[in-house]
Amino acid sequence: MDARHYSELVNFFARFLNDREAAREVVQESYARVFAGVSPARPARNLRALLFRAGKNIVIDGARRRQAEQVMLDTLTMMTAREAPSTEYLVQVRQQLQALLSRLGVMPRKRREVFVLVRIYGFSHQEAASHLGLSLASIEKHVVRAVMDCLDLANA
Repeated sequence: MDARHYSELVNFFARFLNDREAAREVVQESYARVFAGVSPARPARNLRALLFRAGKNIVIDGARRRQAEQVMLDTLTMMTAREAPSTEYLVQVRQQLQALLSRLGVMPRKRREVFVLVRIYGFSHQEAASHLGLSLASIEKHVVRAVMDCLDLANA
C-alpha cells in the first residue's frame, strides 16, 4: 500500500466523521477502490485527489444507505401490530434479500454499481451516468443486463 497520504486522509475523514475508526475504514476502502482501478501501465495522475474523491464517495454512499435504512425503520415503527408483517413474510423477505445480495456479488462491478445507484438509491439514469462518468446509453445497458440477471429472483 502506498502510505504517503494515509495519515492525511485518516485525519481528514476523522474530522469529517467524528470517528477515527470509521475514518480508517473509509481510507482503507478508498485505497482498495483506487488501486483496483489503477495499474502500472495506467498510473493515476493525482493519487491524493483520487483517494480523497473515493473516500468522499464512500462516505456519501454510506450516508445514503443509512438514510434509506432509517426511512424503512421509521415506516415499520409507524405500523400497528396488525399491520406489521408476519414472521413468515419477514423470513421470506430476508431470504430474497440474501439471494439478491448473492446475485449482486457475482455481477460485474460496473453493472452492480449502476444497478445499486438506479434501483436501490433511486438515481435517474442521467444522475448515475454523471456520478459514474459513463454515457447514458451505457447506464441503460447496465440496468437492463442487471435486471435480466435478477429476473429469476422475482419468480422464486
